[in-house]
Amino acid sequence: MSAFASFSASVQRHRSAAALALVPIVAALIGALLGWALRGDAGSDATRLSAEPDARTFAAGDLRLTLPNGWTQVTKGLRVPGLDPAHTTKLSSVSTDVAVSLVAPTSPSLLPKGLDAGTRTPRAVRAGRVRAYHYAVALGPSRFIDVYAAPTTQGTAIVACSSAVYELGECNTVVGALELARGGFLPPSPNAAMLERLPSVVATLNARRAPLRQSLASAATAEDGARAADGLAAAYAAAAEPLRPLIVRSGAPLATVRTLHRLRAEHATLAAALRAGDSVTFTHTAQRIKVDEARLDRRLAAWQKALRAS
Repeated sequence: MSAFASFSASVQRHRSAAALALVPIVAALIGALLGWALRGDAGSDATRLSAEPDARTFAAGDLRLTLPNGWTQVTKGLRVPGLDPAHTTKLSSVSTDVAVSLVAPTSPSLLPKGLDAGTRTPRAVRAGRVRAYHYAVALGPSRFIDVYAAPTTQGTAIVACSSAVYELGECNTVVGALELARGGFLPPSPNAAMLERLPSVVATLNARRAPLRQSLASAATAEDGARAADGLAAAYAAAAEPLRPLIVRSGAPLATVRTLHRLRAEHATLAAALRAGDSVTFTHTAQRIKVDEARLDRRLAAWQKALRAS
């Protein structure tokens, strides 16, 4: 399996009853009546208290949170720009409101569009087993909320928190309770957004390019081959588009996106050569495509290694 395929594939009692000892009917009745008389009304209260769970579990997409009593899910509450209400779970306690969502990264900050932390540098924090960036985000001239962005293999886990008693650490309690139904958490880093986004981008590209490459190889006419090459150019362009905003500096992210752009341009040139009947340009371009596809495989293998090490 190529590094390309490997990368896209990587980043997803009944108990039998025991025999009961025979108990004399009269003794059983006396015991039951005596227990009822001693308990009185207090017995029913004890039953109600013991039946109430000590914690509740909430869900937001693939995210799960088990929080102590006192937390409830609400329909209104904290409104956060950039979070889709249909995919956001809002929770509330006596003193704290939170909104939890799982979003695709759109910038190296991991914050969704609509949330602006200005020029403030985030703090990398740990809450339980979860590591996240912590931002203070302004929602108005004098209103700030705490936003935690925890990178995962399923997207960014966002916890927006507004608390009247921040010193009690209820925001950190929510972040530390985050779990994933599938996938795992990644450490915050400048390349975290790329690591989040690449698996789905590569999987889509791989699915698109496989039949197009087959069509190009088996084309009966030059126009059939040109249309397949145009499709491949569009597929590489579509792969580069969501990754471009995630580049924070030169290095592996920039090199990966540039390779995708070169493959887009080379396939467009290949299509033009086919339509023009230019065999020299076709042969030269096909050779460059082979080199850049091998280069892309190596870059994706390096990303795969970084993902495994996270």
